[in-house]
Amino acid sequence: MILPAMAFGQVKKKMRLYEKNMQVSLFPGISTNGINSGSYFNKYSLNLFGGFSAGNKILEIGLLTNSNTQSSTGIQLAGLANIIGTNAFLNLSQSEERDLINKEEFETNGKGIQLAGFLNYVRTHSSGIQIGGVLNVVGGDLSGIQMAGIGNSVANSANGYTRGLQLAGFYNISRESIAGMQLSGLFNYTDGQLSGTQLGLINKAKILVGKHTLPSTKARSLQLGLLNLSKEMDGIQIGLVNFGRAALGTQIGLINFFEKYPTKENTKKGTPIGLFNFGSKGSVFRASYNELFTANIEYTTGNCLNCSVAQSEMPFAGKRQIFNQNALILGYNPLQETWGFGYGFLKIAYNKSSMLPTDPNNRKKFISYGVRLIHLNREINFDNSFNLLSRLHIEYGKRWFGHYVFIGASFNYFIHEIQDVEVYKINSPKLSAGNLFKYSSTFWPGYTVGVQL
Repeated sequence: MILPAMAFGQVKKKMRLYEKNMQVSLFPGISTNGINSGSYFNKYSLNLFGGFSAGNKILEIGLLTNSNTQSSTGIQLAGLANIIGTNAFLNLSQSEERDLINKEEFETNGKGIQLAGFLNYVRTHSSGIQIGGVLNVVGGDLSGIQMAGIGNSVANSANGYTRGLQLAGFYNISRESIAGMQLSGLFNYTDGQLSGTQLGLINKAKILVGKHTLPSTKARSLQLGLLNLSKEMDGIQIGLVNFGRAALGTQIGLINFFEKYPTKENTKKGTPIGLFNFGSKGSVFRASYNELFTANIEYTTGNCLNCSVAQSEMPFAGKRQIFNQNALILGYNPLQETWGFGYGFLKIAYNKSSMLPTDPNNRKKFISYGVRLIHLNREINFDNSFNLLSRLHIEYGKRWFGHYVFIGASFNYFIHEIQDVEVYKINSPKLSAGNLFKYSSTFWPGYTVGVQL
């Protein structure tokens, strides 16, 4: 009679681990611990070409490699590579390996300092410092510092968060999230939250946390690079091109992309500051007359700071509906043959009468305020001399036949290379403000009358 296989007890092999003060190794398996060197934890290891052990506690030095099957602490120095977690299932059957993997507490961690000419690798979690000539790789989480000539990676298929610093010549990856800083020459990436800073040519994070993040957090975030990308942006993006999608934070760049309605929560929206803003709401066209030019035109792009999701879009709280707007400016005086161009950032605040979408008293009047930066030209040709006009302004407008007429006052501070300010033909009393470095400076009061469409 043949008994079922399950009737026989299966004897599991139990791996024995030992401790030793010192190991000297020529190659893995050729050492003072013999062919079973993978079963020893050593306090000190000197590996002429390569060493292999269960782990190291204080100091391990290898001309080429240091390899540990289990967790390790202390300092590892290698000419080529330090590896923690290699052959973690040595001498185990397939069922024992599977049982060990299913145990959540099974980890091969590194705690301390790893310094290698090529690669530092930790299979699970790392706490401390990794300095690699080419790569640093952590399969789980990092608490500490990674510095590499090419790249740092804290990631596997699902996890990998960083608390600390990643510094690399080309790329940094922290798959789950990062609380700290990523600094690279090319690319920084996290598929989760950024609580800290990404600095590189290209930065990508799924979520930039900030003061509007739910649940509430004191953490703040910053992306600084040529191209910044985020799906939920509640921090700061500074770059040539910024993608913010659901943007509740601040974007500063040449080109900004964002959604018109980033959230349905009763919260203030973000602030885009740039020449070109895609996803804009509240854009206006203005034509005006002032002390600089007889004809001025402006076109603005930006967003609504506090529009609600109600049909009227009036804010639930507050007396005014406020828009953040970026203005492209062009002015011309045909009689004097002078002209100018520039950029301005302003807030336009319309009055709120009620939440009713049919209320004719909504947006009946507005107040706008901000700053304009303008380059003045003394003749039709472009003026190569340095001059920059900073124009702080406030304006009041009232709806008239579906559009707005407005008047405004301004304070003007002008820095110019040419000392004689009269050559700019400014129609206002001027007062010298002395010299700023090698340039002259002048200020004067200004005025504006115009129409907003």
